[in-house]
Amino acid sequence: MDDYWATRTGRWRRKMLQQATRSLGERLYEVIRVDIEAGALPAGALLPPAQRVAQELALDATDVRAAFARLLADGHIAQRKDGVLVIPGRDPDVAASVGDATQIRFEAALLRAIREAAARGLDSSEATGMFKAAVQRLREMERNRANDHDD
Repeated sequence: MDDYWATRTGRWRRKMLQQATRSLGERLYEVIRVDIEAGALPAGALLPPAQRVAQELALDATDVRAAFARLLADGHIAQRKDGVLVIPGRDPDVAASVGDATQIRFEAALLRAIREAAARGLDSSEATGMFKAAVQRLREMERNRANDHDD
């Protein structure tokens, strides 16, 4: 999960640097809002603590807390009873599914695998081919399991 947020906050920093006319808190608010609306942060995703985002973006934690407060006030994020900030589902009456949070963990694992493939000299098309082959093997295993249960 740490790799996921390091990648995500690095992207936020690049986007924030492109918005030179606003305060840092306003820039961060806008970048996160766009990520949420685009689905890059799916329902169920937990936001890292403000202090962590501040450290990774080299911002004052006050700016991060201001961005989070505005996102919360505008309904883009929600706060759980334990204080953790989360991306709510589209329907506020329906709780976000566990699958959405799992998607983030999967993406982080996939990013680690792609980095490892690149470190071993594979290009992106070779890494993608390996991923597709693994998915195919998984499907075959699932079919075999289903066939075993049918017998």
